[in-house]
Amino acid sequence: MERHWGLSTGIAYRHPIETVLQPIADAGFRTIEIATARDHLDLSNPARLHELAHVAREMGLAVPSLHAPFGHDIDLTDPDPAFRQQSLDMLTRAADALQIFGGRLYVIHPGGEDHNWVWERESRLARSLEGLTTLWQRCRERGLDLVVETPLPHLLGGQPDDLEGLLHLLPREGTGVCIDTSHTSLGGFLFEVMDRFASRLVHVQASDNRGHTDDHLPPGDGIIDWAKVQSKLAAIGYQGIFLLELTGGGEVREDVAYAARRARETLSF
Repeated sequence: MERHWGLSTGIAYRHPIETVLQPIADAGFRTIEIATARDHLDLSNPARLHELAHVAREMGLAVPSLHAPFGHDIDLTDPDPAFRQQSLDMLTRAADALQIFGGRLYVIHPGGEDHNWVWERESRLARSLEGLTTLWQRCRERGLDLVVETPLPHLLGGQPDDLEGLLHLLPREGTGVCIDTSHTSLGGFLFEVMDRFASRLVHVQASDNRGHTDDHLPPGDGIIDWAKVQSKLAAIGYQGIFLLELTGGGEVREDVAYAARRARETLSF
């Protein structure tokens, strides 16, 4: 499979981002996605972001994508307008950061981490569309593409019909889909969404799981059929990045080296 592969800096999300850039380069990766966990990256310090962008370039690391912040303190669909505005401000700072790093793909979840969103289903979906549309506008102003990720199946947008409904109402130009292999496999529809969103698929976040939780394992350490994943991507003509989004155990250099080794053993690059 002739395709770029890369690694999310989120493999070291508990550590400052500068601790993982050299290990990533040393492991042979040339493409990274910026993770935005609070302890990992300070989005409020543009000068430092410019320094980090320079460091990445000097190491030969391309930064085509950034994963927008997510968690219980960020939700574009929250009923509280002040909370939504706070979330929008944080998400906009992340778009500014991606612009500084010279990337284009702004990867975002369509909702928050509230498991009870279904109690307010229609209003939550409407606020998701409103927030995503605002962020689409801000992305376009910065030369970025809004890339909506397939979230976990119990979260807003985690079911293919709901995600398709949101995408149908968003502007097609400058909007794409990111398939998270672990999220969609846990929902039982990994290969369905690859077919369903093939025409808008611009990014793949790849990780494995053992069938019960979102383990963020390297490919080959769980139950996903990676030969079938690669065959399907080839069949639909996917030419984007195959981005490993993994969780490390704590020792950064060892985690990165292991991720690279398992990917080379499991995947056809």
